Amino acid sequence: MRNLEEVLKQKEARMQQLRVEIEALRVVAPMLGAEQAAAAGAGAGGGNVTVIPSTSRQEDKGDLSSFLNDVNS
Repeated sequence: MRNLEEVLKQKEARMQQLRVEIEALRVVAPMLGAEQAAAAGAGAGGGNVTVIPSTSRQEDKGDLSSFLNDVNS
């Protein structure tokens, strides 16, 4: 069985990596939307881009607390 602290560190590292990837997508999504809008204006068709608002760090802490409660149960 793996050490609980090691599992937690891995999960936290993965959460941080996901935060970085999500932030990168938030930066790129409006650019793609503008590009598609320009293409639509030129008659090439268009699409919808949904920009997901940032979550607060407090919500992340709540998720971590929930995870820890699940682990300890």
